[in-house]
Parts: sequence; C-alpha cells; structure tokens
Amino acid sequence: MAEYQHVARELKALESVHSELATIATRTDDRRRHDLIDLRRRFAEQMAEVGRLAEPLFASARDPGLHQTYRDYFSRMRSTAATHQANWPAVRIDESVEMYRRSAQGVTEAHREFIAWMRDALARLERGG
Repeated sequence: MAEYQHVARELKALESVHSELATIATRTDDRRRHDLIDLRRRFAEQMAEVGRLAEPLFASARDPGLHQTYRDYFSRMRSTAATHQANWPAVRIDESVEMYRRSAQGVTEAHREFIAWMRDALARLERGG
C-alpha cells in the first residue's frame, strides 16, 4: 500500500509544478522566461518520476485494460506538453500571449484529466480492485 501513497505524493508534486507553470502566462517580468525553462525541466522530471513509479503498479494490476488506460492518459499528457513546448519555446512566449495561453490550456486539460484518473485508479487499486 505504501507504493500507492508514494505515487500519490509524486502526483501532488506534479500538480504543484504544473500550478507554477500556469502562472507564467500571467507574468510579464523579465525573469519569466528563465523561470519557464526551469519549471519545464522540473515538470518533465516530475512526469518521469510519476511514470517510473506508476508503470509497474498498473502493469501488475489484474486488469490489463487499466494498464492501457493509464498509458493512454499518461501519453496524452506528455505529448500535449511536448507539443506545447515545441511550439512555444521560452523565447517566443511574448509573441502572442493569447495563443500561448490557448496552447497551455490544452496541457492543463490533459494534466487535470490524468491527475483525476490517476487518483481514482490508485484508490481502486489500493482497495484491491
């Protein structure tokens, strides 16, 4: 059961980094590009940590469909973030604040769906189902 709680803690850390990232779009200070680069690195590291911990849990679940669903949500979140970052490198964030925010919103939606699904799935696994 401790592994479920460990994944839950790492999910919370992922949420925290994502929350910090979301504030970048509201900032106009000179430091925000530097902070964006740092937060993107931390977000990628935290996603990797969640994946490292969660993958074996879902792979060993009695329901193989659960493992595939985990992979689908996780992949969608990662690919949405990667596409956003490729389209909006830190040097471009001032080009169009509105377009940047719309692109970032896609990441936020995929992130929220992943987090919600993970919490539900972890709770079910911890209860034995």
